[in-house]
Amino acid sequence: MTGRRSGRRRRALLALAWASLLAPADARAQAAARRVAFTYDDLPANSFRPGLEAYRSVTGPLLEGLVRHGVPAIGFVNESKLYVEGELRGERVRLLEAWVEAGLELGNHSYSHPDLHSTPLETYQRDVLRGEEVTRRVMEAAGRRPRFFRHPFLHTGRSADTRAAFEGFLAEHGYRVAPVTIDNQEWIFARAYDHALARGDRPLADRIAAAYLEYMERVFGYYETQSVAILGYEVPQILLLHANRLNADTVDDFVAMVTARGYEIIPIDEALEDPAYARPDGYDGPSGITWLHRWALADGKQGEFFAGEPEVPAFVQEAFDDPPRAPAGSQPASSER
Repeated sequence: MTGRRSGRRRRALLALAWASLLAPADARAQAAARRVAFTYDDLPANSFRPGLEAYRSVTGPLLEGLVRHGVPAIGFVNESKLYVEGELRGERVRLLEAWVEAGLELGNHSYSHPDLHSTPLETYQRDVLRGEEVTRRVMEAAGRRPRFFRHPFLHTGRSADTRAAFEGFLAEHGYRVAPVTIDNQEWIFARAYDHALARGDRPLADRIAAAYLEYMERVFGYYETQSVAILGYEVPQILLLHANRLNADTVDDFVAMVTARGYEIIPIDEALEDPAYARPDGYDGPSGITWLHRWALADGKQGEFFAGEPEVPAFVQEAFDDPPRAPAGSQPASSER
């Protein structure tokens, strides 16, 4: 009896193997290629109402969702948000510790979110080093270290010399650039969502959240197509998001959308193993654009090649453009990206 069961099991496994081999080649290639790394900027949080409670309302639900779904995300920190009137606040540091305790990674997004395109290189480098002081301590307490740097605004320098000098500086301090291949206007949805919540307009907030998920699915489709057009295959993508209330509140639905598209969510260093990420950047323009489009420009792609990127719905833009009155004594949240 045991032998017959064993034989049936072997035959079933062989049938499954043959079914896999006989599946269309495109489907097999897509299944093997669809991988994405989740990255979140502006830790501890980006919020219309900055402050400890707002930061907690983002960090707790976001981390719970990422852990629940086994997402190996990385969060990029702006350490200026850890201070109040020049004083480091332990309860804000605790939010970074929660990321590490959840088994996630922290990276450097600079101290004050400066723009490399308008900041002298030496000043910018000092800001980067100031932006690792707390993060490095938090990571080292867990036997780890920060390994990745994300450029604010995705501005990487207006000349090849500046970019090379800065990347040399990063390498000297143990960092690697964290590129982006799926960029988006998520921050517009997030701010519109914050505005709706601040007004107590839950129906509008829910409508914005639903539109956000639909928009992001179109964004994934756009960059999948662009990757094939530029590289000939779907590169392991690196997704840019922000640590905000919208992403905290939609994390379950967002992960479901991504996995339904056939993606495995992987760590950023695993994505970077793909040879595409060794391609030279070569972009010295003014915009903060994806590395896919940097490679496309290097290959001479122009104009209509880049058409078709999804747009923000008009009602979301209107909610973004019409903020409620900010609470007294608050400061604007740091700039997007």
